[in-house]
Amino acid sequence: MSLPSNPLPLRTRLKVSFVFLPLTVLYLAAIFLQPWAEPKWMFLDSLAAAEYAPTCCSVYYGFVSNTGILLWVITATTCLFSALLLFATKQNKALMKLALTGGLLTGWIALDDLFLLHERAFPNLGVPQLLVICLYAGLAIAYVLANWRFIWRQDWWLLFLGGGGLAFSIFIDIVFHSLDDLLIYIEDSAKFFGIACWTLFHLLTLYGHLSAHLKQKPTD
Repeated sequence: MSLPSNPLPLRTRLKVSFVFLPLTVLYLAAIFLQPWAEPKWMFLDSLAAAEYAPTCCSVYYGFVSNTGILLWVITATTCLFSALLLFATKQNKALMKLALTGGLLTGWIALDDLFLLHERAFPNLGVPQLLVICLYAGLAIAYVLANWRFIWRQDWWLLFLGGGGLAFSIFIDIVFHSLDDLLIYIEDSAKFFGIACWTLFHLLTLYGHLSAHLKQKPTD
């Protein structure tokens, strides 16, 4: 059975992508160039900024990190609610599987990012950070393998661009694990760009298919 591609016109999807992604870069550049606050503490997560900054605390600590968490939550919520709707209507099982698995994975990553599970919580329980990261990588690969035929019919390049950004961010963190300003900007910019691409892929895919379902005339 042939899996459906995104019903949204390719031109529309490319327009959205080529507006959203440059805006993401401009957002990061604006944080880096603004003259009112030290950007280093805006890129780091709030707890790390409060721990390492000379003074504690400021409302802008973790600004970029917290924005990324909001994107994780938006993606997870949209995916899981869409999966519920698709399950109730028994439509497009491939999309439902993508929404369910993507929502669960994204929701867990959001919790990890919010509560620093792989950085603080699990290591404090004796679980090495590298082991947790490898487990997450395995879950991400499992998600792609479970849905790869359907993903290939969508805007797959967004998903893999996002995965590349997140992988590069993790690489910088593991290899250097430094509070050097430049490394922080590179690591957290790559992470945020990866989150933005991940979010855009799922929202475009779900919007395209669900809007097409809603436009269909009911049959008796």
